[in-house]
Formats: sequence, C-alpha cells, structure tokens
Amino acid sequence: MPGLNAGLFVGLSGLQAQQSALNVVGNNIANVNTPSYSRQRADLSASQALNAGGVYFGTGVSLNDVQGIRNQFLDLQIYRETARESGASDRYAGLSAVASTLGDSTSTGLAAQIQSFFQGFQNLAAQPENASLRTNLIGQAQAMITGMQSQYRVIDGQRNTADLSVKNLVNEVNTLTGQIAQLNETIGTEITPGSRNDARDQRTALTNQLSQLVGINVTEGSHGEYQITLDSGAAALVSGNTSYQLSTSPDPALDGHLRVDSTMGGTVVDVTSKIGEGSLGAQLDLRDNLLPAYQRQLDQLAAGIAGQVNLLHRTGYAADGVTTGTDFFQTSVANGANGLPTIITAASDYKGMVNALSVNAAVVANPGLIAAAGVAGAVGDNTNANALANLQFASGTVDTNGDGTGDSGPYSSVAASLVGDVGTKVQSLNAQSTTQQNLVTALKSQRDSISGVDLNEEAASMMTLQQGYQASGRFLTVINQLMDQLVNNFGR
Repeated sequence: MPGLNAGLFVGLSGLQAQQSALNVVGNNIANVNTPSYSRQRADLSASQALNAGGVYFGTGVSLNDVQGIRNQFLDLQIYRETARESGASDRYAGLSAVASTLGDSTSTGLAAQIQSFFQGFQNLAAQPENASLRTNLIGQAQAMITGMQSQYRVIDGQRNTADLSVKNLVNEVNTLTGQIAQLNETIGTEITPGSRNDARDQRTALTNQLSQLVGINVTEGSHGEYQITLDSGAAALVSGNTSYQLSTSPDPALDGHLRVDSTMGGTVVDVTSKIGEGSLGAQLDLRDNLLPAYQRQLDQLAAGIAGQVNLLHRTGYAADGVTTGTDFFQTSVANGANGLPTIITAASDYKGMVNALSVNAAVVANPGLIAAAGVAGAVGDNTNANALANLQFASGTVDTNGDGTGDSGPYSSVAASLVGDVGTKVQSLNAQSTTQQNLVTALKSQRDSISGVDLNEEAASMMTLQQGYQASGRFLTVINQLMDQLVNNFGR
C-alpha cells in the first residue's frame, strides 16, 4: 500500500489544484465588468490511480485545463443581428437628416411652393394686363425651382457624407480583419481546444466590432479558427491567419463616388452592391439607393411641371396678342429639351432635371411674354392663364416609370407622396432599429447568463475551494505529524 510519502504528494496536489482553481475564480471576479469576457472554469480530475497489491489507490488531483464557458451559436447570432441593428440605425440617422427638409409644411415646403407657383397663374388670370403680377409669377416660379434645388442639395450633401464614411469604414474593416487573422494564428497553437481563453475573448470582441461595420457570416474551423465572409458570401474577409483587404476607388457609374473592391488571389471583385448590413452597408445603401430614389422623384416632378407647363404655354399668346410658341421654362439637360425629354428609355432620363431647370431667360427679361391669352389678338384674354392655373389639379402630369407618358398626378399628390415616402421609411427604420436593439440586448443577456461572471456563484466557488485548500493543508499537517512520530519515536 502507498506510504506516507505518497500521502504528501496527494496533499500537495490538492493544495496546488485548489490554489490554481482559486486563481481562476479570482480572474473571473476581476473581469466581472470586462466586455466580451467569458467566464472560465478550472477543469479538475482525479490523477491516475496507483495499483498496490491489487488495490488501486488514488494519487491526488490534477488540473487538466482552464476552459472558457462559451456558446458559439449565440455568438454567431449576435454577430448577425448586430450588423442588422447597426445597419437600421445608420439608415434611420441618414434619412432623418433629410426628412425634416422634404417634409417642411411651411411656406418653404415643396407642396406650398408648387401651390404658390400655380396660384400666380390664377392671380394673373384675374388681371392679365397687370405687369406686376407677371413679375410676381416669375418670382414664384424661381422660388419653386430654388426650393427644389435646395432640397436636392440637402440630399446630395447627405450622399456625400455617406460617401466620405465609406472610405473610413473600409479602413476600419481592414484593421479589424487583420487583427482577427492574427488571433486565429494564436488560437491555432492551442494544445487543448479552447484553452487560449484570452485570445478567444479578444477575437470575440473584435468580431463584434466588425459586425457593427459590415454584415458577416462566421464559421469556426476544426482548429478553432474563424472563417469570415461578407453576409452575401461575395467575398472572404478572413480565412485562417490570412485577411483579405477591401479597397475603394472612384467610380463614374456611381456619380464619382467610391466603389468597394475585394482582392483575392490577384482577382479584384466589385462588392459594392453585395454589402448589405452594418454601418458600411447602410452608408452604401443610403448613397446608392435610398437617397437617389428621392432625388429621382424630385427630378420627375420637376420634369412633369416644366414639360406640361411648356406644352400648354406654347399654345397661348403673349401680352401683345401676337407672340406665341414660347416656353416658360428652360433646361440644360442634354436629352430634355424644353423640360421634357423627347426620347424616354427609363425614368433615369430625367436625372439632373431639378438642377438644370430655370425660367426662360427671355421671359425673365420680358414678363410680357407670359402667354396668358388663349386667343390671338385678344389682348387681356385670360383663357390660357386659367388653363395653366388648373394644370395643378390635372392627373397624368408626371412620368414616374420612364415611358414618356404621364402616369401620376396631380402635382400636389406627387409632392405629398414624396414627403410621405420619406416619413414612412424613417418611421419604419426607427421601428426596425428599436426591434433589433431589443433583440441584440436579449441575445447578449442570454449569452451573459451562460458566459458572464456571476459574483454570487463565484463567491460560492471561492468558499468551496478555500475549504478544500484548508482541508488539504490539514491533511499535510497530519501526514507531517505521522512522519515526525515515525522518525523520532521509531527511528532511534
């Protein structure tokens, strides 16, 4: 049977194991408020038994490893939902910046300015020979155009802001993927799977940050390494200890804004439209889809007003009763003569109409050219002025699908639809952002219940380990006393 020396080793193993486990508990307590820290647990097991005379005697306890308590499935869910929450939040912030301008209900609002312009024709119809009313009408038309251009510039400014963010976000993505690849290499040296707890916690924190920037898919390889791709699967970001960098470059097809490319094995792939979530996905979506859609509606509305007013204005007669065929508006758009493109292949043909639109310079110089009369030689006639005033209530005056035929109207409805679309989208994104925030919070709470540090639980473990340490120490004291008695009393 084992002797007293064997008992010393048993007691010593107990002291060492309980002390190591106490250090693990202390580390948990110290990191109770550390983000992304996973609670650690000392993995203790009985040492290999010793066979003495056909009887197996225990030889103490061994500390096999220190394991982090994690739930990989929850981590992957959090990465995915965090990207969606960040994307919705950034989209909401971007559209909110322009919603107040487009939705202005005062005299400077879009609908009010359009109404004021057509009211100018109504006023002129009452006194067609009044020169000051003609001048006022020109001023109201210019104010309407200026208002549209101002709103257009607000949207352009937000698009440029989004574009500036793209480069910075891509740089941040590259920094994070590089660091994650380095941690993959460190984790790949684990002797026991899951033993590089600090490196895994750091990687979790960095991947959380990455998911805020861009939508990602994450899988864990057989050696614990993360494989990370864009959420669309269009490009890899991290594979083992290698990170694949994104790059940006101006693209004429994107109005000179930055495109995002991925380079793998010498192959460059345009992934601009493949980045859907996270802050980067939100900024690209705002810049290339959401905001341009509202600019397109403004261009269509401007083209509808200019085109229909010009068509009707040409049929009337100026104050002299003779001059006819004059356009009220002019535009510098190449394929948009007289405010209405002659060849329509898509709604994009109206692009730039707002900024290209102005009141005919000849009419500005001579307000008498405003064609208020509908009959030649009938000085003081108001037939055409009334027709132009009533145009604001006509349907089918705005082409929204690019087929060259008006399919929407009246103008007030188109303007209200534009404002309503922005407001509805902002509300939807706000609700989506709130829902995603609640979902991410719930998932993190669930993860914390598994991986987080519970001080009450750690206190209970500490007391148990303390008692184990004290008992091992007492056991060593007894063995020491027995050895002393054996040596001093029987060794004479």
